[in-house]
Amino acid sequence: MKITDNTIDASPTKRIYWSIIADYSTNTAISELIDNALDIHTKVGGTQKVIINIDMDQEQQTITVTDNAGGVKRDDLSLLVSPGQSGNDSDEHTIGIFGVGTKRAVVALSMDIKIFSRYQNQSTYLIEIDDTWISDTSTWILQSYQVDAIPDSTTKIELNKLRFVITDESIDQLIYHLSCTYANFLAAKTIEINVNSIPIGPILYGNWAYPPEFGPREYKTLLQVDTGKTVELKITAGLVTSSNPTGEYGVYLYCNNRLIVKELKSFDVGYVAGLAGKPHPQISTARFMISITGEPKYMPWNSSKSDLNPKHRTFQAFQQWFTNIVTEFSSLSRRLSGDWDNNVFKYSSGTIKQVALQNTEVTSMRRSYLPPLPKQKKSYSDNIKQKNNAVINSKPWALGPCETSIAIEWVLKQKLDQKNRIAFILLDSTLEIAFKDYLVNDSGKQYSDTTIKTMFGNRTNVHNEVKTLVFQSNTILWQKVDYYYKLRCKLVHERVTAGISDTDISNFKAIVQLFLINLFGLDLTEN
Repeated sequence: MKITDNTIDASPTKRIYWSIIADYSTNTAISELIDNALDIHTKVGGTQKVIINIDMDQEQQTITVTDNAGGVKRDDLSLLVSPGQSGNDSDEHTIGIFGVGTKRAVVALSMDIKIFSRYQNQSTYLIEIDDTWISDTSTWILQSYQVDAIPDSTTKIELNKLRFVITDESIDQLIYHLSCTYANFLAAKTIEINVNSIPIGPILYGNWAYPPEFGPREYKTLLQVDTGKTVELKITAGLVTSSNPTGEYGVYLYCNNRLIVKELKSFDVGYVAGLAGKPHPQISTARFMISITGEPKYMPWNSSKSDLNPKHRTFQAFQQWFTNIVTEFSSLSRRLSGDWDNNVFKYSSGTIKQVALQNTEVTSMRRSYLPPLPKQKKSYSDNIKQKNNAVINSKPWALGPCETSIAIEWVLKQKLDQKNRIAFILLDSTLEIAFKDYLVNDSGKQYSDTTIKTMFGNRTNVHNEVKTLVFQSNTILWQKVDYYYKLRCKLVHERVTAGISDTDISNFKAIVQLFLINLFGLDLTEN
């Protein structure tokens, strides 16, 4: 039973504008203005290149954004300022479904806003918005003005009293953001974006690697998202020719050619235990590009077009299959990580394999179309520990030299200017500790506390004592031990840093390993 009781006023209040301010960064707000220009260009059927000029005046702390996308008709001016209104048709492949692009962007950026627009060659109109109007809850009425003409098909937005400070850094960040976000448009030369009169170029992510049998795959299908409605889904997955553990790997989402989010490594896309695993340097060569084209309401972006909406039905339609793709290529990256240079990076050219899919394969199957993955090679650390497990169990003092040797190999693989210096000091320390542990625990001789204190107080005494027990007649070996000890002293105590060559490291490492196998039985060879 229903009985009419009362009416409720559901009209929005201007507080909606204040929530907008908190939700937007400078980069996402300016991107909204560019999105709006691209949508207008699509709506009016424009054929010329869209040119967008962004002038950021550090001295005056103002921003002016101008575009030639077509302009806004007089009767459509309300679309620029009224929350919830949109002029886009539902079947257009635009990027402004939410109908709040310009209005929320300008409010997020500025407290004093002037919007000029001229539709084709018609009259020019001006709308002004400031914080006084936003704070006035008694009215939603805004005055528009007919003003002096600006160029045909142009919209110009002047932003004064900014809510942030323009700096060199903020300009550089904006340029990088726009170069990534609109890379596909810039590369296709359908738009031109100038920041302070300087054209920006596209930043594309295409440095794929083509290791034999495991090159990148491009999966394509028409994905059904509603009754009689589909979107074009294209996913490119593979390894790349460089590893950047802190950044450029993971998932990249493009909707209607616009980058929404990059380097996404959340559990929603498979970065969780049991699938690809949590983000880790070993999987940092795996990259995944999702491209979806279709009606805006079927795009799985969030309201500010800055992240994936994992609850969106379009994403959920292919999520399970996609996380399997992420899992397999991440596993491939992990299994080849012992020698990326030879297994992955050197294969910098090839052809992306095309895989055409049926809708049912994406929504109900877990196939990746990769051949069986190569067996995972044990890391040097795990291999050395396993090979020497029995020795370490019987001689616990051998654990230190064993793990220090592992650390030395790790240091030598890093991109450090001083890695040879660090490795050399570790090698010398390993040898010194090994000699002392051998004399105390493994030599078969008994030393009084006084003898040990006196002997250990002078490194040469330690060398001489060990020499009476092992390699007594190998004069050349002990000459090399003394040479590298003196080089270590020079490295540590002299003001000028001694140079440590790769040859020094190779020779000294061989000497240390020779002693470790003879003193304790440790096998530190990689195979």
